[in-house]
Amino acid sequence: MKMMESTLAERCLAAAANTGAFSGEELAVLEDVLLEWTLHPGRDYILLTEEEGGDLAGFLIFGPTPMTSFAFDLYWIAVDPAFQKKGVGRKLEERMCSALLEQSDRAVIRIETAGRDDYLGQRFFYLARKYGECGRIPDFYREGDDLVLYCKRIGKES
Repeated sequence: MKMMESTLAERCLAAAANTGAFSGEELAVLEDVLLEWTLHPGRDYILLTEEEGGDLAGFLIFGPTPMTSFAFDLYWIAVDPAFQKKGVGRKLEERMCSALLEQSDRAVIRIETAGRDDYLGQRFFYLARKYGECGRIPDFYREGDDLVLYCKRIGKES
């Protein structure tokens, strides 16, 4: 593992590992993303965290989609198992949407996730948060594991 200078980045990586939802390869990518965030906060990645009683309950990482005017990618969302099913993910997603609407009157948010059965809970979360499935590539990650694309448009109320 690469050395990360940020204790917050280390805590996020540990929270993601605690979920058991991510492979070692996925955690290595997350580590790279957190390292980039540590070196250049807010440039390509924006990190939101939610704490409960001094513990990191969860985090969300999003950023602007290159070559677009008002599109953003939600790259990572993870909630420590001790805090799951308590609204932490919802709070993080709502904070992201609020932050986006502080910058602009509208935004398009894109999410790419796995289509395998053990990601069913994540996909239900996105549907509950009003993301629509807008694409699917069969066997993208590996045989039987589709890439599922979700998106949501948000805007300031007139």
